[in-house]
Amino acid sequence: MKHLEIVLESLQDSQWHSLDEIAALFSLPEDKLKKIIRFLEEEEFISFDEGRERTKIKPLGLTFLQLPLEE
Repeated sequence: MKHLEIVLESLQDSQWHSLDEIAALFSLPEDKLKKIIRFLEEEEFISFDEGRERTKIKPLGLTFLQLPLEE
């Protein structure tokens, strides 16, 4: 779950970000990053522009970031 949160947090400004930019935030193999991106897109947390390899957060993703953490 940690990687999902890191990706979402890196997008919380609601601007488009390249996959290279996101990958630079934490060391993660490109194939694993793409799996995370695809999962977040399928769950409608983000929009993914495959042609330009860029992504941005959707309102649902922002809502997820605001949820309290369970202890």
